[in-house]
Amino acid sequence: MDDGVSSFVQIRGSVPLFWEQPGLQVGSHHLRLHRGLEANAPAFDRHMVLLKEQYGQQVVVNLLGSRGGEEVLNRAFKKLLWASCHAGDTPMINFDFHQFAKGGKLEKLETLLRPQLKLHWEDFDVFTKGENVSPRFQKGTLRMNCLDCLDRTNTVQSFIALEVLHLQLETLGLSSKPIVDRFVESFKAMWSLNGHSLSKVFTGSRSLEGKAKVGKLKDGARSMSRTIQSNFFDGVKQEAIKLLLVGDVYSEEMADKGGMLLDSTALLVTPRILKAMTERQSEFTNFKIHSFSCHFSCRLFFALALKLLSLAYCFKDMSL
Repeated sequence: MDDGVSSFVQIRGSVPLFWEQPGLQVGSHHLRLHRGLEANAPAFDRHMVLLKEQYGQQVVVNLLGSRGGEEVLNRAFKKLLWASCHAGDTPMINFDFHQFAKGGKLEKLETLLRPQLKLHWEDFDVFTKGENVSPRFQKGTLRMNCLDCLDRTNTVQSFIALEVLHLQLETLGLSSKPIVDRFVESFKAMWSLNGHSLSKVFTGSRSLEGKAKVGKLKDGARSMSRTIQSNFFDGVKQEAIKLLLVGDVYSEEMADKGGMLLDSTALLVTPRILKAMTERQSEFTNFKIHSFSCHFSCRLFFALALKLLSLAYCFKDMSL
């Protein structure tokens, strides 16, 4: 069966709301929502529409907990989905991983989560193609999230992948026990390596294991490493990401003001130009005009003023 190919796609992604984790993060997670549900709705809708266009039908698998900051984010996520136009065709499966699988006890995945998920992955099917194989196509995906889409998501996605592996091998005509056992062993090693690699990229340490005494000691050391990394070194990474995406690094206050006053493309200017624009906004705005006219006039005046300031700074730099 060297010519046979099979795949089963799963999606992992953060909760599609505007939220952050401010301040020191030690122990429990401190979260803050940037916007209300109505302000989050357009971005959430675009996210779901894009997923459906690219991957077909969606089932949301939510692994968030029901305590502290996670409970706030969990509740907002549920409300936003249920109030959206996607509620009718996008089921949400809620599974508090820390409550049901605490301490690495994964029996609840088999007894509680598997029956709910199996109905969907059987409907979605798998992709299979080969010369002597009946072609099959996957029709949807499971979109999974916890808080940071690492340890909990790794565990559940690897569990699903191993379950679906048996169906994939069956479609390829590889159902003998020795072959299946070899695939399962290799698959577990691949998923473990995948989890560690993702964790290193995101946190700087390997993923947590939560098994036996030795595993818990390792988890403690890795958790400490993650705490130091996230609180003292991630700020530089975030600034690098902003630099790549936006073209420069702005303070949160300056970015908020710029977003209200200017088009998104105008935010690509240098910080000193953006700062000058926000400081001199009274010269280009008139708040006595009706709302629609004010919006249009503000954008027009700011666009003209932006070009003038840009030229001024260019001439200034050339003169220096």
